[in-house]
Amino acid sequence: MVMRRRNGFTLIELLVVIAIIAILAAILFPVFAQAKVAAKKTASLSNMKQVSTSHTLYMADYEDVTVPLRWFSPAAAVPNTPFFSTNGFFFYPVLLQPYSKNAEMFLCPMDREEDPTMRWATCPQFGRFEQAGCAYWYLMGAYPSYGMNARYLNTQRAGSNGVLQFSGVSATSLQSSADTVAFAEATGKDIVSPGRPVVRNAVGYHRIEAPSFWLNAGASDPAARPFDARTQGQLWGRFDRRSVLVNFLDGHVKFTPITQLVGQGPTALEVDRMWNGLGR
Repeated sequence: MVMRRRNGFTLIELLVVIAIIAILAAILFPVFAQAKVAAKKTASLSNMKQVSTSHTLYMADYEDVTVPLRWFSPAAAVPNTPFFSTNGFFFYPVLLQPYSKNAEMFLCPMDREEDPTMRWATCPQFGRFEQAGCAYWYLMGAYPSYGMNARYLNTQRAGSNGVLQFSGVSATSLQSSADTVAFAEATGKDIVSPGRPVVRNAVGYHRIEAPSFWLNAGASDPAARPFDARTQGQLWGRFDRRSVLVNFLDGHVKFTPITQLVGQGPTALEVDRMWNGLGR
């Protein structure tokens, strides 16, 4: 009797191989996903350190005075120059460009959302990530991933055309720069601006607010999901909702629980001590 040589696999063998592959995929895919998030977290930490370095260099050039949240000057937006698309609004990421020479560092890898309220009327087809847009530098400056503590690190006054002008403050006037929030992960979600629709997506934002100015949870917008960002001053942790990446005024950067950014005491001065320079 002649035995025929088998050239293929049996159905049972194929099913066993498929089952093994499925088990390995179930084990490894979450590991790969976690590694990807960890890499983005490291990149965001690196970005914030670069923001910190740029701000330190800025202060060194301006006698230890912090960068303004925003400088408004339509005349400075000269056609055919790199910052023409600011449309006259020079937000802090633009003001730090001579030191950073990098726009991407103001964007966390996890911050990729858009919102229809951010579109510029003369070029609504372009979003905040598209450099060809007529308002690229405006959108990049107004909606970075990291917001500034302008409440205490700036002063403000009424400027031309009714637009507020901001000026920095002396860092040496603060008691504890190591315990003073300078920049932190932020979102423009749930911001209400007169005459404009409410931002609903978790896009970045250029400003964060001190705890004594946070919206009371009882007054929050029921349409805000998963919660109203104004109830925590626009702070927005993209890797952990309970903590945010913070750059303190002395230059160090770390992930910090939001609860640790709220001081204890009956007065606004004490509640804001991690923001107003008093420190711990």
